[in-house]
Amino acid sequence: MKDIFTNIEEQIDNIDAKIEDIIKNATDNKYKELNQTVNEMVNQSVDVFGKGYEKAEKLVKEHAEKVKTSYELQQEKIRQRTAEMKQPVAQKPKQPTKASTQHVRAVFANKDNTYNGGLAMAIVGFIFVGLLGLGILSMLILNLALPFGIFLAVNRYVLWPLLALFLIMAIAGRFMMKRVNRFRKYMFTLGGEASADVSDLAFAVQKSDSYVQNDLQKMIGANWFKQARLTHNKQTLIVQREAYESYMAEREQQFEVDRLKEESRQIHEQLPTQARMAIQKGEEFMQKIHEKKVDISDYDMTLKLSHLEGTLKKIFGRIETHPETVTQVRKMMDYYLPTTVKLLDAYVQLDKQTIDGVNILAAKVEIAESLDTLTTAYEKLLDDLFQDVMLDVSTDISVLNTMLAQDGLKKTNGFEEISKEGASE
Repeated sequence: MKDIFTNIEEQIDNIDAKIEDIIKNATDNKYKELNQTVNEMVNQSVDVFGKGYEKAEKLVKEHAEKVKTSYELQQEKIRQRTAEMKQPVAQKPKQPTKASTQHVRAVFANKDNTYNGGLAMAIVGFIFVGLLGLGILSMLILNLALPFGIFLAVNRYVLWPLLALFLIMAIAGRFMMKRVNRFRKYMFTLGGEASADVSDLAFAVQKSDSYVQNDLQKMIGANWFKQARLTHNKQTLIVQREAYESYMAEREQQFEVDRLKEESRQIHEQLPTQARMAIQKGEEFMQKIHEKKVDISDYDMTLKLSHLEGTLKKIFGRIETHPETVTQVRKMMDYYLPTTVKLLDAYVQLDKQTIDGVNILAAKVEIAESLDTLTTAYEKLLDDLFQDVMLDVSTDISVLNTMLAQDGLKKTNGFEEISKEGASE
């Protein structure tokens, strides 16, 4: 269709051009010929429009028929698939495997007998409560009809104590049944997982979190959960020994991390103001560099930035342990690090461009080379921060060599004389 309208427009442009030529050639008062020629061109343009739009209309109708046919086929497929999904599918019930059964037995106790015992106690207790209630009522009626004290004595010393005993039995049986039902709901909520939040378990049994925490503690103490433990804050139930051991290992590791952080914080607070401010500012720069690294898609560039991050961490770690070295990183803090972040900002902008033009590629290569130069400078600076260590070691070695020479124990190869004396002895 687009080609048809394009051809029509081209033909109209050609007609317009012809009309302009005719008008230019009709300057010698040939108005009749001009009028006739123009009319012919206009009629020709009308014919072109008519034929073009007839062809376009035909193509539009053919395309609409194709779309309609495709839509009808798609709807038919959807109807067939819907009918197939509505048909019942005979599925064989899934049986628990031997491994899953063994897992359940290893983690949860079987409390079916407890439930059945509670049910029996509740039934017997309530039956006898009813019978004894009728007996007590009968004795009261007999006492009214025959005013002998024996009926009241039977109620007081026999029926009332038995009623209390069987009522306690019924309540205890009912309590056992409810407890087993809660245990089963806990198991169902766990759903085979190694742990569950206490809040989820509380929602399942419609109890408060504190109630469920105490309930679980009692069940764990009674060995209903064979391997279970509550976490330190009692917010999570872990029912597998391996999962609990993993939790304890992670908690100990977190304790160690928190301890190191606290020590680092205390050391940081004790640092001189200049060193503390330099470390804080350096951490901000390293955070920005890390964010830029995440935004960059080039793998080699991210490796370079990871190496740069490692070097900077070592530099600021050295400043933290030896605050006196902060004077050696002043230029790095004031110029090199801001320049590094500025170059990375530019690289990220270039990296986001969808077209790798010549200028973009050249700029990225130049930035990468500049970062290599900066990384080398940072490594050199880190090496300079250990200059005092080198001087101390050199001084100690020089003093040692002098003392050995004075005692006649040093020759060309250092401790050679001592080795010979030891061998002769």
